[in-house]
Amino acid sequence: MVDATISRRQRQGFTVAEILLALALISVVVLTLIGLSLYSLNANRKSRDVSAGQLVAEQVLERLVYEADTSPASPIWAQNSQSVAYAEQQVTVEPSVFNVTTYVSNVNDQAGTIFVAGRRLKRLEALVVWQDAQAGKSGYGRLSVRATRLVNEP
Repeated sequence: MVDATISRRQRQGFTVAEILLALALISVVVLTLIGLSLYSLNANRKSRDVSAGQLVAEQVLERLVYEADTSPASPIWAQNSQSVAYAEQQVTVEPSVFNVTTYVSNVNDQAGTIFVAGRRLKRLEALVVWQDAQAGKSGYGRLSVRATRLVNEP
């Protein structure tokens, strides 16, 4: 009877197999959490870059709309091409450098006229392109956003 109680007292610890299984399970959980954290950080950075690119496009278009609204002699009114750029520029919003290309084209109604209610209507478009972090690295690459506005001749 004494031998049975001694052997029960000696078996109160964990076996090597149980410890290895627990360590493997903990390792899988920790590595999964690290992977999810890295994915979340990359998605957050990309979302921030896309928002900054969209903001750059909106600001460029607002400046063009102001120029077109305030001056009937603006060069915008002489431009008409969806494939030839009206202007190209670079805008830096740290750490990204955005390449902005703007296009100005006529908007025609169903009859083919460019006049709406006696005034010309122009379509302004800004295409913003930038390189997302380092080229050649996995998960990175070329990003772009596009924004458009319509403006009536003053």
